[in-house]
Amino acid sequence: MEVTRRQALTAAAGAAVGAAGAVGAVRVKEHLDESTPLPFYGSPVSAVRPDRSPPSAAGASVVWSGPGDRRRVALTFDDGPHPDWTPRVLEALEAEDVPATFFCLGRNVRDHGDLHRGSVGRHELANHTFDHPDLGRYDWSRCRDEIERTTQLMKKTYGIAPTLFRPPYGHLGGAALLAATEAGLTSVLWSAQAREDLVAGRPDGIVDDIASQVRPGSIVLAHDTGSDDRLVTIDRLPAIIRRLRDDGYTFATVSDLLATSRASATTPSHT
Repeated sequence: MEVTRRQALTAAAGAAVGAAGAVGAVRVKEHLDESTPLPFYGSPVSAVRPDRSPPSAAGASVVWSGPGDRRRVALTFDDGPHPDWTPRVLEALEAEDVPATFFCLGRNVRDHGDLHRGSVGRHELANHTFDHPDLGRYDWSRCRDEIERTTQLMKKTYGIAPTLFRPPYGHLGGAALLAATEAGLTSVLWSAQAREDLVAGRPDGIVDDIASQVRPGSIVLAHDTGSDDRLVTIDRLPAIIRRLRDDGYTFATVSDLLATSRASATTPSHT
């Protein structure tokens, strides 16, 4: 039967919310009316543990950009490593002497991890889940599994654990935020991105489009694998870097970009 508003409010703590929306033995409507709240515990949007135990973290950190007091920008690449484009991205970055942050999929680290062995200490390698699911549909335990599997594999492969996390599609529900925070990861979104769809038919326009979005502290989203239209950005990466340099920008990893704001937040003021 369909769950009522009262049943949704009083669903048993810890009941798993599956793809069909099951709460215990009761099925939640696939598309709840906007006046019907989701279950308090165990839903993808719930930022509390399903069993109502206390979280292991006191607070979360989510960022879209770095501080805007310096003309610095962070280039980020999602979904690799993969032999189709990752070597091309690394080659372009090396030629331009630019560091970047790569949000890696665990399954690609498993299959193609060697592609980034030379990146440690030069670029930043971060967590982008294992299988690239929509975490906005996952409960806390599944979000935790996607994140922890990837972190452990990256630590084993590269000898260092990631400190940053980017949710696939930018979907950061409460369960995903809690899981990432308890894993000690800062959740990173973006404030500028490669919009290949806007330059269809005039691929060189990607340079001006990215430059028009960038501001001091911007975190720029791009990809180092995926559909062929994304090659518009990869093929013009040197031109994008040079254009931003001409505009007075320097480049940093995301963690380096954020370091100034974190240092300011922890430095006591003197009056």
